[in-house]
Amino acid sequence: MDQHDAAADQAADGRLTYLAQNLTSLHGAADIKWLAGRFEFLGEHSLGATLTALVLPDEGGAYRALKSASPRPASAQDLWTQLALDRISSSAEALAALQESERSPQPRTFELTAMFGEAAAGRPEVALVTPLTFNRELIGAGLFLLPPPDETATTIAGVIASHAAVAIYQLRGREEARRLHSIDPRLWVPDEDFLIAQLRREVARARRYGRELGVALLRLENEHEARTKFGDFYADHLMRRIGGQLVASVRDTDVLGALHGAYAVLHTDTGPQGTKVSAHRLREAVVKMLAQRFPEAPAPVFSVRTVSCPEHSESVEALIEHLESEGADTSSSAA
Repeated sequence: MDQHDAAADQAADGRLTYLAQNLTSLHGAADIKWLAGRFEFLGEHSLGATLTALVLPDEGGAYRALKSASPRPASAQDLWTQLALDRISSSAEALAALQESERSPQPRTFELTAMFGEAAAGRPEVALVTPLTFNRELIGAGLFLLPPPDETATTIAGVIASHAAVAIYQLRGREEARRLHSIDPRLWVPDEDFLIAQLRREVARARRYGRELGVALLRLENEHEARTKFGDFYADHLMRRIGGQLVASVRDTDVLGALHGAYAVLHTDTGPQGTKVSAHRLREAVVKMLAQRFPEAPAPVFSVRTVSCPEHSESVEALIEHLESEGADTSSSAA
């Protein structure tokens, strides 16, 4: 081994050692902007990147580079503005590169001008795009602007991206857990804010991956009759038992919550017919429970409405509107 190779190996070892010592800082992120700052820091110090950006898809599937809460050097900030990273999807070439990187789990290198056109003219760097994937789901991409990378740099970029993907997943999980503490006091299921947030996420995922999503709305139409006859305490207990029955009956992959005063279920990876079958199965379970536990209550009239993405719409607002306007199928028995 000559002196040049020994020096290169020593430099590579130094970068890997630095990465190992600082990588876990990604997992202590308090929020996504803090995580973006740590991501930028690791890209700069482990790879010598001129600019590092965490690129995530928004609810509409368009990519955006996330600005961190950490201060950025003036030169990097100028480059960020020059390349219009805030609206990275507006560049057809950049969007194509990001989409191309989705098809491979490995980092991909692109000429800067091939991604950003004239805005990158004269820049000596290349763009190393690294998919952020966790549990076979694409979460986003890491963008590193740096000199043409060697094998070690490419490996480091992949390691940073894989840990960032896990950290994002952890942040989302903590946020979902926080929302789960917000329970609708009448229905005794996660509240409407939680349900809407999950619906936006699942619609974006369905649109992005070409999947189907079914939404069912289940409502006890004669709740008022039970309240009038037996009082609020009894009716509240009955509604909470319905919520508990639905929690026990939905699939692990489905999402249950409150929507417009009714119970809503998001049936992931499920088409229109499957959604109707599943929703009617849930209704039957509830009606059967009510007959056993509340035999003195009025015969339950439990309505079901269903819509599907993309069949009815790929817009969250339009799906909800269609769900409310859809003719309800009602039943007073489990049969």
